[in-house]
Amino acid sequence: MTSERLASEGLTLRAARSNDHGACSDIGIDEAVRAVCEPGPSVWVDVVVEDAEKARDVLQNRMGFHELAVEDALSDRERPALQDFDGLVFLVVPGVRREKHKERYVEVGFFLNDHALVTVSRESLPALDTWFKRWHDRPGHLSKSPAFLLHSIVDGMVDDYFAVVDDVEDQVEDLGDSLFEGQEGRLEEIVRLKRRLLKLRRVVTPVRDVMNAVLRRDIEEIPEEAHRYFQDVYDHVLRIAETVDALRDALTSMVDIHLSNVSNNLNQVLKKMTVLATVLSSMTLVAGVYGMNFEHMPELKWLYGYPFSLGLMAVLACGILVVFKRMRWI
Repeated sequence: MTSERLASEGLTLRAARSNDHGACSDIGIDEAVRAVCEPGPSVWVDVVVEDAEKARDVLQNRMGFHELAVEDALSDRERPALQDFDGLVFLVVPGVRREKHKERYVEVGFFLNDHALVTVSRESLPALDTWFKRWHDRPGHLSKSPAFLLHSIVDGMVDDYFAVVDDVEDQVEDLGDSLFEGQEGRLEEIVRLKRRLLKLRRVVTPVRDVMNAVLRRDIEEIPEEAHRYFQDVYDHVLRIAETVDALRDALTSMVDIHLSNVSNNLNQVLKKMTVLATVLSSMTLVAGVYGMNFEHMPELKWLYGYPFSLGLMAVLACGILVVFKRMRWI
């Protein structure tokens, strides 16, 4: 079974070290600190920070990580980046937590040396939980080097981005169908989707730069044979970035379509009101003529004067409607 998190002052921690039996053994906090500092079998220490200052003491003073890397790992507003210290590689990659059609991005700091991987986050993530269980039960080739474990975790986190993109893409397609059918009132939904894509793009673009740096730099802690795996992650990130840009362009086009639909519907209303106003004005003309106060009017004392005026109004109204119909206004 996967090891449980161990509570300490300011953080909770779980750690496992590979053994000779094709699995991993749970280790405590003190042993985890020693395993990170001293060469030995591959070890993964997963830390969830509760108190930044107390976590800083463990990461910086006890594990010996560089203060700048620790500062970035404990910050929840750090841009994904890669830093190479003496015998230590530090990088930040955001993970995603999804809740229906909403998502939150949680930054994860990775400390990597030749025998240990330490992950630091503000809260637990499904991707970390999934891969910790796999690592704990069947480390396999991941135990050869922590770099392979790093790749697997980052690859799983990037795959979670695909789930977000697929969800947005489905909503964009439904939105496009409804707009082409002439439905209105979807502008708020378009803006909400554009905000989701903008937030995802702000995450994906720096991750692309991080993966590019991993491939281009000569980093001792990441063996050459692991580069092909990180190249695969880099390709996935590029694909996500391209899809995000395409969806943003599609939503921009939908805004134009929405405004065109609104303008077209307004024109239709104005045309109907124009037809109605023209018909009523012709009838008003007849009523105005017979409403004039002249003494000598031919139909003033005519028995059929009233029905005649009503009929004249009806004939004019019908004639105007026929004209508009031939003009294809109605």
